[in-house]
Amino acid sequence: MNHRKLSFGLCASLLLGSLLPSPLLAKTTSVKELTEEVRQLKKTVEKLSTLIETQNKRIEQLEKSGSTPQTPTQVVKSKPSENLSDEQKSSQKNSETEAVVSSQSENETPAQNYGQIGPWKYPKKNNLAYKLLPDISLIGTFTTAYFSEDPGEVGHDPSRTGFNLQEIEIAFQSVIDPYIRADVYLAFTEDHIEIEEAFLTTLSALPKGLQFRGGKFWMPFGRQNPKHLEQWDFINDMIINRRLLGEEGFNEFGIEVSYLFPTPFFLQLQAVMSNGETETNFDGERKGDFAYSARLSGSGNISQNTTLLAGASAAFGYNNSGPGNATNLFGGDLLLKWKPSTYKGILWQSEYIYRRREVPLGMEDEGGLYSYLLGNWSRRWSAGLRVDYLGLPKNEDRIFRVSPMLSFRPSEFFRLKLQYDYTDQEGLQPNHAAMLQWQFNMGPHGAHQF
Repeated sequence: MNHRKLSFGLCASLLLGSLLPSPLLAKTTSVKELTEEVRQLKKTVEKLSTLIETQNKRIEQLEKSGSTPQTPTQVVKSKPSENLSDEQKSSQKNSETEAVVSSQSENETPAQNYGQIGPWKYPKKNNLAYKLLPDISLIGTFTTAYFSEDPGEVGHDPSRTGFNLQEIEIAFQSVIDPYIRADVYLAFTEDHIEIEEAFLTTLSALPKGLQFRGGKFWMPFGRQNPKHLEQWDFINDMIINRRLLGEEGFNEFGIEVSYLFPTPFFLQLQAVMSNGETETNFDGERKGDFAYSARLSGSGNISQNTTLLAGASAAFGYNNSGPGNATNLFGGDLLLKWKPSTYKGILWQSEYIYRRREVPLGMEDEGGLYSYLLGNWSRRWSAGLRVDYLGLPKNEDRIFRVSPMLSFRPSEFFRLKLQYDYTDQEGLQPNHAAMLQWQFNMGPHGAHQF
């Protein structure tokens, strides 16, 4: 009987559209024109009556035979009358579409809701179980490299001459309910598996502009630290991030509160309280030696094609050199992006980080910066040039590196990078490196940070 409801729904929709006042009737100014309009409407009604009879006969035949049609569409489309108004034609088209969709759902059997690989079954998109599953994606990053002197294992950077697995990342992402979103990222390297990030983020039910996040995540310090490996513009990490924030980055368990100011331009404040377990800077000996960090960032359009983003970051905690010895981190970053078209543009990004640590014999100061240009001249090709410098304000243990890079992206799901590094470290011979990276993506993935 559902087929009967669909047929009457289609016809009722069209009849109502025909009876409602239309722009054409509103413009009728003579009895002759009105008579002609009524005559055309009668013809439409006759066509619809014929359609009803045809559908009813079809339904009766199906009910007697006890079968359903094999084709997904059971609606006979009627050719829209040229004299129907746009609203009436739209109503007729929408009714036919709804009937087709409903007919497709009714023809599906429980067996069609599942696919099968060997003995394992999996739910398809139209199945309720599928809708309850999170979005799952996998990103693999491999590199073949040559080093005049192998750097050894440093975070996710290539570590030796030959082939390197930088990371395989598996992401599970889902909106739990209208109020909470969950994100979990697992990182697989050559010698271990770790929870890279796992956190909950509020979506609503809070005052406008306010948001909470809790779990394990990259601290919002600077622009480079919160990025995942697949979001890096170059093959390896920045020197100041590895040296001043830790080889694995500034990543801890904690809770974050952020506020988006109601300004005509983007302005956001983020504040985090975390465990303070990063050995490079914190990892205090006393119970309750937490770390506290904050970031203020803003952006605006300089012109129609140019955007400027600036940020300031700070972090405070206690280090493991002695009870009560503190570490302070400060940073500033700048991004300028010119994008005249979809596949062409130039990006300039720079960041400075300064660290001050209390140690038993006094204070240790260390700082540095990086700056790079990245240009796209087509949909698939881009190139960049990066400069790293560690030794500001003090020139002790100075490290200088320059890195040209070429990238080819045949699709959104695969990318190749070719990069050369020249590194000059005080007291050591210059190091030369050549790297080729290939990166692929399986499954859905979220938008990258701007």
